[in-house]
Amino acid sequence: MVDKLIQIRVKQDVKQKVDELFERNGITTQVAIQMFIMQVANTEKTPFDDLF
Repeated sequence: MVDKLIQIRVKQDVKQKVDELFERNGITTQVAIQMFIMQVANTEKTPFDDLF
């Protein structure tokens, strides 16, 4: 399976906040985003489902 690159733009202050939060939890922002995407793919649900 070939990996695909996903790029997003976020405000610098938001990126800094999440980088610090994830670092405190022992992971990188990249790993956290990969975990999020895998969870959505595996469960076919998002944390936002109840909002829509």
